[in-house]
Amino acid sequence: MAGKQPLFVASSEPVPLPELIGRVAVLGGTASDRAALLVGLALRQARQQGTVLCLDGSRQKQTEVQFRLLLRGSNSYIALPPTGEVPTDVAQTALSVLSRGLGSSSLLLLDGVSETSAWERTLTFLLNAGVVVVEALPSPSALIFGRYDTVLLLRATSAIAQDVSQCVGRKVSAEALVNLKEGEGFFIHLARVWWVRLPQSNQFN
Repeated sequence: MAGKQPLFVASSEPVPLPELIGRVAVLGGTASDRAALLVGLALRQARQQGTVLCLDGSRQKQTEVQFRLLLRGSNSYIALPPTGEVPTDVAQTALSVLSRGLGSSSLLLLDGVSETSAWERTLTFLLNAGVVVVEALPSPSALIFGRYDTVLLLRATSAIAQDVSQCVGRKVSAEALVNLKEGEGFFIHLARVWWVRLPQSNQFN
């Protein structure tokens, strides 16, 4: 039986990444790709006068350095313990920081954060308060059906492209994922797929 054909919104070139809502999963990409995405999203949010906080369980040096350099003077980055768990004091800090932007917009960026029942309750509270949560997942198997409003796919190696394609119901083919260029992605929302251009730090210099 023939597989499902990917449903793309027609475009001859990638479109700018739309504004995000709800809970967004990020799959694929190298550590460098994910760092570039998180920093680009943070800078876009800061430029729009919104509140942003990144909790980094992957402890990528590149992510920390770019946050420190490009978002100077803002309490926007916290490295988590090696386990990736969010300590109680960090969860309280996140609530405090993000609550400042509830009148406008707040963005929480997560990379390598371990799931615990206490942290899920905190996330549920933040999402209900209107905070946008972008979560870089460690593997396709971490994509839980019904949990995420939107999925953002970064370029993938041939080793994982099939798994990524399968976990999103073949809405994007493995070949398309492998052929993505740096700074591009696929944005899946309400069963529709957009070819998008990701925000880059050099856009906001």
